[in-house]
Amino acid sequence: MLEASAAPESPPCVYTAAIHTSADLVSSLTGITRLAHDLGFQRDPETHYASDGRSASYHVDHLRLPVALSIDCNPVRQTVAIAVSGCDGDLTYRCFRQVEASLFGAC
Repeated sequence: MLEASAAPESPPCVYTAAIHTSADLVSSLTGITRLAHDLGFQRDPETHYASDGRSASYHVDHLRLPVALSIDCNPVRQTVAIAVSGCDGDLTYRCFRQVEASLFGAC
């Protein structure tokens, strides 16, 4: 007879948004890293540049909360996209809304 296992873990949640922007890569990354840091996203930041150096992805974990932020800056496509992920849907959504409002304003 099989033993009952513990309650299954919640699947991760991801909330995303994107905007059109004419900002260059350096300006975008500088502003994004500053705002993310101010919102508590300070742990293990990583920036990965495309092979042509014209776009980049930035990833950072929150210092105290179990959520992570990923941002894709693509001046060639004139877009900035964000994604906030975590296992607690309500917490992840609240963090996403805060990041979205801070980075994109009232769209």
